[in-house]
Amino acid sequence: MGQYDLFHRGEPTAPLPSLPTLPSLIRYRDQFRRCDATLHQPELGEWALHNNGRLTHLSLRFGDPWVDHFLQAHLGEKLLGSVTTVVNFANAYRALRKKDLLTTIVIAIGQSSALDFQRRWIDEFRDKLSRHEAVAVRSAVQFACRWEIGLWRESDAQIVRALPGHALDKYAGVRNGTSFLSAPDQSRLVEFLDLAAQRSMEAGRKELQIAAVLALSFQFGLRRQQLASLEPADFTFHGADVLHMQVELLKQRRAKVRRIVTRKIQPGWVPIFRRWSELRPKHQKYFGLLPDDLSRLVRDALEDITGIAYANGALRHTSAQRLADAGISNESLSDFLGHSDTTAAQVYFAASTQQAAQINMALGYSPTYRGIAAAARGDMITAAQLLQQPGDRQIAGMPHGIPVTGIGACQSGQSSCQRNPVLACYTCHKFLPVSEPGVHTSLLDDLRQVVSDFDQPEQLVRVSPAMMQLRTTLEAIAEVAEAAKGKTDVI
Repeated sequence: MGQYDLFHRGEPTAPLPSLPTLPSLIRYRDQFRRCDATLHQPELGEWALHNNGRLTHLSLRFGDPWVDHFLQAHLGEKLLGSVTTVVNFANAYRALRKKDLLTTIVIAIGQSSALDFQRRWIDEFRDKLSRHEAVAVRSAVQFACRWEIGLWRESDAQIVRALPGHALDKYAGVRNGTSFLSAPDQSRLVEFLDLAAQRSMEAGRKELQIAAVLALSFQFGLRRQQLASLEPADFTFHGADVLHMQVELLKQRRAKVRRIVTRKIQPGWVPIFRRWSELRPKHQKYFGLLPDDLSRLVRDALEDITGIAYANGALRHTSAQRLADAGISNESLSDFLGHSDTTAAQVYFAASTQQAAQINMALGYSPTYRGIAAAARGDMITAAQLLQQPGDRQIAGMPHGIPVTGIGACQSGQSSCQRNPVLACYTCHKFLPVSEPGVHTSLLDDLRQVVSDFDQPEQLVRVSPAMMQLRTTLEAIAEVAEAAKGKTDVI
């Protein structure tokens, strides 16, 4: 027997308060179809909602007329914002009913004052709820505050926000780095996309679809719902290598109108989209996939490319962190992610390096990108074996005005490579470096001098994309030089 059973024993039960009248219909936004949908007769408790390309059926009858009315009114209000949230909350309420907790908690909301409910939350409810159930209940209490149901008032929303909950750091993966593709895997993904663009005219329909989805996910960090809802009219070609895409932002907190933004696709990957646009089945949607199907496509494709089944969210986090590391502003990163405030973006900056550390990383001393070369390169060759290679395969170039020769060979030949010679070679899996460490350390010293020329923080920020490329290259060169010191067996 709980302490509140003893406290309330023998006292009359407080009457349940009146509730807002349910409308005869509720109009809501179907994000996937990009149109408004209508829920008729919500008071019947049997809802059929358009959600992510499917019709989801919800039964909102929980065995008590007052509880049913309260939760239907609450979820009807939430439906104006997000169908997915309504579905998740309904599932949480059904789980609470199975625990025989739902009626007790909802009746307590109707009969208690804010302070009384706070005490009961701590003593009776919180430890019996999962995190998702607790979030759903808090939302129901906030609904009672907004509508001033029973003893609740709008000012009590502060007490609701202060209710102790379940510890959760939803950005823990960003803070510890586990939510990102590793640097070697990013290199493999870019190699895959570059190759798909080069052979777009010979590639099959499935390969083009995968490449287009991964390109948008990696470059722009789009959510799966955004990718799945894209339509052919969202893409506009301007000439041979310019492609603009329009996308609708999701989860816009406090936004009164839907925001449409335009993004420019990486020019080198435009051939993927041009060819896919020609071969794609004539679905209404550009990719012809539902969000769940698209998630599986991304996961399976990344497992084939990297060996790890990364989720689509990892590409989103990777894109954001890449920009934070490059020196983008907080406001610009928030706009890139489609956030209506800068709160979430700050996490990426907290996880990013400070300016002094960023300079050190540009000099090639940071372990952030270590392992790129080890994962991406092939076996080493001797200087004599390099001279036996065809001239096109012997790598040479002048990055930042520094003449470079003799560092290694390209397995496919420089003439067929669309990337920057030397700077791109050390992070390419087709690169065969020579086994003489002095060759690589000499180049490393020369390129470090280029970085040292950017001695002002303002200059570093302005050229940060180039500095990021140079930083990655220098760390890869350092790794090759270190590996060459202990290399005993060469092909």
